[in-house]
Amino acid sequence: MFSVRPRIDCHTHIVSPAIRDEYFQRAQGFALVMQFPPDLMENPQCIQTVLSDPRLFLCPCVDLHRPIPPQLSELEPHLDEWKVVGLKVYLTYQKGRACDEKMIPIYEFARQHQLAVTFHTGLCSLVLPSENDMEGSQAKYIAQAAQRFPEVNFIIAHMDDPRFMECAALLHRHKNLFTDVSGAYETGTKEGNDVQGAIATFRQALLSQPDLWKQFLYGTDFCPPLNLGQLDEYDETIEKIFPPETFDAIYYQNCLRAFPRLGRWLSL
Repeated sequence: MFSVRPRIDCHTHIVSPAIRDEYFQRAQGFALVMQFPPDLMENPQCIQTVLSDPRLFLCPCVDLHRPIPPQLSELEPHLDEWKVVGLKVYLTYQKGRACDEKMIPIYEFARQHQLAVTFHTGLCSLVLPSENDMEGSQAKYIAQAAQRFPEVNFIIAHMDDPRFMECAALLHRHKNLFTDVSGAYETGTKEGNDVQGAIATFRQALLSQPDLWKQFLYGTDFCPPLNLGQLDEYDETIEKIFPPETFDAIYYQNCLRAFPRLGRWLSL
C-alpha cells in the first residue's frame, strides 16, 4: 500500500453522526461534506455533524427549487462558523444548466468568498428522486461558466458520467475545472458490478489529455444509507491510472488548490 500525507476526500455525504463515525473508522484524513437539499434527502444534522469534527468541512447546497440570492444571504454570516469551503449544486436531480443566468449570483458569491462550486453531473443515484435532467447537467455548460468566471474553481463531480471523454477534453481547455469519479461504485451500478471495466474506462478518458492528474481529485461520495459505502475501490482506481509521484497531488494538494478557502484550516 502506498503512503501519502493525510488525504482530503473532496466529496462525501457525511451528514449525520452515524455516517461520520463509520467513515472515520475506515478512513483517515479530512473530508468535505456535501449538504443535500431537503426534497432530495432530509439531512437536518448535516451542519452540526461538520461542526462536531475538526476533520470535516462544509459545502452547503444551493437549492435550484428556491430563489437563489436569499439562500446566499442567509449563508454569508456563517461562512467561518460552519467551515464553508464550497457550494454544491445538484444538476440532473434539479433542472438547470450551469450557464443559466439564474446561476450567476452563485458564481459572484463564490468569487467574493473564495469558494469552489461543485456540480453533480451525469447519472444519478439509483435510490434518490430526480428530475433526470441529463442534458442540463452536461459539463460543457460548466465550462462556459468557468470561462466567464476564471477566478472561481468548478468541480465536475462524477466526471459527467457517462460523458467521460468529453469531460476530459473540457478539463484540458479550462484549468479552473476539476473532476472526480466519486460515487462511481454505488451498489447496483454498472461500474459497481465491474470495477476493473470501470477503471479501464476512466483510464482511457483521464489519459486522453496530458497532465489531467493536476485536475483530478480524490472523492468517494461516501454515504452508506444510499449504498455508497465504497472506499477501497477509489484507491485501486488511482493506483491503476496514475503514477505514484502524482498521489500526493491527487489525494491532498489538488483539493487545496480547487478549494482555496480550505487554506484557512489546512496547508500544503
